Amino acid sequence: MKKIIGIATLSFLLDQMIKYIVLLNMTFGKTIPIIPDFFSFTLVKNTGVAFSLFAGSQIPLILLSFLIFIVLWCYIKKQNQTIYSIISFGLILGGMFGNLVDRIFQKGVIDYFDFQILGYNAPIFNLADICVVIGALLFIFVLWKEDQICHNTK
Repeated sequence: MKKIIGIATLSFLLDQMIKYIVLLNMTFGKTIPIIPDFFSFTLVKNTGVAFSLFAGSQIPLILLSFLIFIVLWCYIKKQNQTIYSIISFGLILGGMFGNLVDRIFQKGVIDYFDFQILGYNAPIFNLADICVVIGALLFIFVLWKEDQICHNTK
């Protein structure tokens, strides 16, 4: 459990540090091109979830985050931990708390990574989002491996 909390804390602090630096040096809506026509920093506030779904629903989204935390925490306590599940849960929790702190104190999630791929402007996101996605993919891998082990022992 300590390793999960350590990874969660590290990812949370890194996310918040980057957001703090971006907020100090940019204004909302401003774009700083890094690689022309591919990658920029663009500061936006997302009051919804991915793709701005449920925009403006801060209280329900905050409550949903707490509910997900409780369910995930109960699941973690019941499972035998592998290195993959430790990393997975740490990343998910750290990213989730990074965005939760934004929702509570910034009234929306601070996003800044802006990619344009083949003329398509992808949704702007942040490090917390990356942590949650990588953690979730790793968790799916863990579940798949557990399923493989269960099927091989029958």
